Amino acid sequence: MDGKNLNDEIGDDRPDADSDTPSPPKRSHRVRWIAVLALIGIVLWGTSDQWTPLFDGLSLGGGDAPATSETKAAPKKSAGKGVPVLVEAVGEMRDSVLVEAIGTARAKLSVTLFPAAAGEIVAFPVETGQQVRKNDIVMRLDARDAQLQVRVAETRVKEAENALQRAQRLKDNNVRSRANVEDAEVILERARLELGQAREALSDRTMRAPFDGIVGIPKVENGDRVTTATEIITIDDRSTLLVEFEVAERNLSRLKLDMPVKARTPSFRDRVIEGHINKIDSRVDPVSRTVRVRAAFENKDDSLRPGMSFFVHLDLPGEMLPSVPELALQWQDGESFIWRVTDGKAERVTVVSKRRLNSKVLIEGDVQPGDIVVVEGVQRLRPGRLVEISQVGG
Repeated sequence: MDGKNLNDEIGDDRPDADSDTPSPPKRSHRVRWIAVLALIGIVLWGTSDQWTPLFDGLSLGGGDAPATSETKAAPKKSAGKGVPVLVEAVGEMRDSVLVEAIGTARAKLSVTLFPAAAGEIVAFPVETGQQVRKNDIVMRLDARDAQLQVRVAETRVKEAENALQRAQRLKDNNVRSRANVEDAEVILERARLELGQAREALSDRTMRAPFDGIVGIPKVENGDRVTTATEIITIDDRSTLLVEFEVAERNLSRLKLDMPVKARTPSFRDRVIEGHINKIDSRVDPVSRTVRVRAAFENKDDSLRPGMSFFVHLDLPGEMLPSVPELALQWQDGESFIWRVTDGKAERVTVVSKRRLNSKVLIEGDVQPGDIVVVEGVQRLRPGRLVEISQVGG
């Protein structure tokens, strides 16, 4: 049997290549095309909430297949499912400003004594570190010449007084005129002035403490000759130390007298020194735009010294403001805002950022403490969109 007859008897089911009638498309081809179209729809729509209606109406098993009872009974996903977010309640914090500065301490009263007259030191009764009272003698100079000048001036005063008495008697007897009496009065007044100068010169030979304080190390010794330009000794009233520092102009309205101030010094690293503001300068420096502030620190135990460096901490309190986490604050087109959850929906609220404190941001706007704001998941939010709280932060 030849090949032709065998084919005729068995029968060839393959389509004739020369036939003009096309073969019907296979079902698998339609499935692939539907999958391609579904993928394009996914890319164009972009979010999972928009994929749901697309896949709900798509049957990859064939568009002509009738829906069974099981298919009709299966629940469909809701198109309004909320966006999962992490939220936190709005807090409230005080808008405080911490001013930190470095200053040098000085005594409440401090003086360097210089002699009022030149001469030789004949007495130096004070020692370093000694507590002196006001008007205590600190040093004496040789005063012999000054004492003689006082005695001479006292003698001239007596002579002038006697001359005035004689001139008055002669005038009463009409021997001398009124002019002679007036001349005697002028001479007496001049003698009294000279006596006053002599006594002042004698007083200048003795140096006294101008106030209560502690004596420093003397620069001279007993027997030295000094002039009016010679530095003798220092006296400090260090019962209170003063520290001056600068505060920015923008914080001037927060400054008040007697506000508490804290400080530290390298000499006592673990000690917090407490004080208060006792002076605020009357003007702002036009160059640095700062105002000078003076703080006073009590030194009852006399452990602190003038000249120490002080690291000053000044807390300037402000008003109470709403606070939100840093992640909750968003920016767009130069405007800051937050997403607030109201009745399960996202609401965009425009706010103004005032200050950052640690991980919180103080804001101003239509926000109240206790409001719920979105911390994570803000990228997919739109005004009025449903949200699903997956976790509460803070």
